[in-house]
Amino acid sequence: MNPFERGIRTVDAWQQRHRVPAFTFAVFKKFGDDQAGNLVALLTYFAFLATFPLLLALSGILGLVLHGNPSLQASIQTSALSEFPIIGTQLQSQVGVASLGHSTPALIIGIIGAILGGQGLANAIQNTFNTVWNVPKVARPGFPSNYLRTFGLLGLLGVSAVATAVTASLAGVGNLPGLSGLAVKILAYALSTAIDIGLFFAAFRIATAKTVATRDLLLGAILSSIAWQILLSFAAIIISRDLKHAQAVAGFFGVVLGMLAWFGLQATATVYVVEADVVRARHLWPRSITQPPLTTADRRVLQDTAQVETRRPEQRVNVEFTAQADHDPLHQPELPTEKQNPQ
Repeated sequence: MNPFERGIRTVDAWQQRHRVPAFTFAVFKKFGDDQAGNLVALLTYFAFLATFPLLLALSGILGLVLHGNPSLQASIQTSALSEFPIIGTQLQSQVGVASLGHSTPALIIGIIGAILGGQGLANAIQNTFNTVWNVPKVARPGFPSNYLRTFGLLGLLGVSAVATAVTASLAGVGNLPGLSGLAVKILAYALSTAIDIGLFFAAFRIATAKTVATRDLLLGAILSSIAWQILLSFAAIIISRDLKHAQAVAGFFGVVLGMLAWFGLQATATVYVVEADVVRARHLWPRSITQPPLTTADRRVLQDTAQVETRRPEQRVNVEFTAQADHDPLHQPELPTEKQNPQ
C-alpha cells in the first residue's frame, strides 16, 4: 500500500468514528450514488419550462376571479414573483405578466400550458423523490395514480402563490394592534415558514410512493422550508447591497440566466435536504471513502440501489457480497483475487 492510500484510509477510519463528519460524508456519498446531479438538472429544466405557463394561468385566473379588485390581483401577482429574487421585477416588466389577466385566450392558453408544462415538473419531482428514497420501480405509482399526484402538485403551486400573497401582505403592514413593526415582520416570517413546512410536507407526501412512511418525510419538509427561507433571505441581502442597480441582470437574457441559476440553487438545496433525511431515517452512515472494506451502510445502499430496478411483483433481486467486502488492507494481508469460471 502506497503512502497516499494509507493516508486516505487513515482519514476514512477517523471520519467513520465521528458522528458529524460520518453523517456529512454519507449524505454527499449518497448524493453521488443516486446521480442526484442529473435529478437536479431535470428539476431545473422542467421548472424553467413550467414557469411561464404557470404564471400565465395564474394571471388569467386572477383576472377572472378578482376582476373587480385589481389591487388584490396585483398584490398576489407581485407576491408570486417575489419567489424569484433578483429577476422577479424583470419578469413582471419584460414578460408583461401584469397585463395577462384581462385576456380570455390568455387564460385558456395559460391553463393548457400550465398542465402540459407543470406535468413535466411534477413527474420530475416524483422521480427525484422516489429515486432518492430508493423506491423499487414496481412500487412507484402508475397510471392513473401518477396523474392524480401530478394535479395535486400543481394545485399546491397555486395554494403556494396565494399563501405567499397573504404573508407578504402581512409583512407589508407597518403595525398591528399591540405589535410593533419588527414584531409584525417576525410574525410574518414565522407564518411564512409554517406555511412552507405544510406545503413542503404535502408535496413530499404526494410525490413519494406510499412505501415511504409519512413520519419519515416530516423532518425533510421542515429543513426544506428553513433552507428555502435562508435562500430568500440571502437573495434579498444580495439584491439590496450589490445588485440593486446592476445591469447584468437586465434584459430577457438576464432573466433566463437568473431563473436557471435560482431554480438550480433551490433544487440542489432541496435534494440535499431529502438525501440527508434518507440517511437519517435509514441510518445510512458511516460510509467508507475507500473500499473495501464495506460498512453496514455501504451494503445497505448497494442492496437498495440494486432493488430499485425491480419492475415486476414476480421479480426478486438478491445481492450477495464476497469475502473481499470485509477485507481491510490496513490490518489484514492481501486476499487472493477470486477467479472467474469461464462460461
